[in-house]
Amino acid sequence: MSDGPTHTEIWQRLVDEKARELHEQIAAAYVWVKEQAAGDEEMFNNITRQQYDWLRSLYEHELPLAKLMDEADLTVEMRGPGTKVPHPRISIVSGMFGKVKANVNKVTKAVAGVVDPQNENKPIRIPSNMELGLGSLVYNDSIRFGFTLPDPDAGLFGPEDPLYQALERAVNAIRTVSVSLTEFEDEEEFETSITESLQDPKLRDSALIAVKEFAPSGWNKDIEGVAIAGGDMKISDVKPLTKTSRKTVRHVLQTPVRGHEVITLKGTVRETDLDQRRFEIRGIEEGSFTDLRCIYGPGVADPIASKWLNRTLKVTGRVERNAQGQARLMKVTHLEIVGGSDADFQQREFDFPDSES
Repeated sequence: MSDGPTHTEIWQRLVDEKARELHEQIAAAYVWVKEQAAGDEEMFNNITRQQYDWLRSLYEHELPLAKLMDEADLTVEMRGPGTKVPHPRISIVSGMFGKVKANVNKVTKAVAGVVDPQNENKPIRIPSNMELGLGSLVYNDSIRFGFTLPDPDAGLFGPEDPLYQALERAVNAIRTVSVSLTEFEDEEEFETSITESLQDPKLRDSALIAVKEFAPSGWNKDIEGVAIAGGDMKISDVKPLTKTSRKTVRHVLQTPVRGHEVITLKGTVRETDLDQRRFEIRGIEEGSFTDLRCIYGPGVADPIASKWLNRTLKVTGRVERNAQGQARLMKVTHLEIVGGSDADFQQREFDFPDSES
């Protein structure tokens, strides 16, 4: 556990204390019935029926939930008609597993960079020993997953490993954005909150996209809410993300860059996300930073944008810098392929809608 002993097993101990108290009540009832009613079995069963019902509930529901809350660094709870049936469809579970893996990896890459630190010509890969582990799964009208960070002392890496630290920051960022989104009803207050909490624009942008993907979509009739917590955040204290939450994030992402400075630079595209209209460039010739996330405008066909990969681009646009003064996020207004041979792909101007300017 990344959070250490501050919350480890607290909830399981509370459940154990409840169970111990019930067992003591049952034992006392047994002694009383034996001494006062000659061990009448029917009387004993009537007296202790409620205690046994509570015990059953503790072991079936509260203990698994306590284990989840104690051990999970990232907790995801799905609520809706699809989780209230006796046997939820496996696609509901597998779909969320896929979202967790894909989006946590994307945010981790945003923190760590998109290329292998040992070889800048190779894209970074998240090794299997750096994936989140499944800590627990609890089903009771809702479906709750508990995911844990890998144990840094059990593998070939330690707590100071840059990729492990990036994974830890990614999980924290996703929790922060999700909780802030459900806490603040006013969109402006939400934006202010996450801007103050996540001062790295690139990390904030990637975490916003991840939370949007976790929130239920308009066409999903099975899931109405998805709550995200973990660590010291109890899932029972967190409001769920809704379809409205997804719309809010989508609107916030229309104005992702909160700076007004315009710069021009050259770099090599090392990764593209066609769905989100973003690409990452490295090997930047100007400035004191090594990588930059770029957002390009609508109207570019995927086959065209995909040709930018591993090409040197000259880009101009508004940037937002982190607390160290490094440009981390750019909204591209002009793009030019350096040394391109096909005139159709050599340069492009981007006109964003008014809400994106």
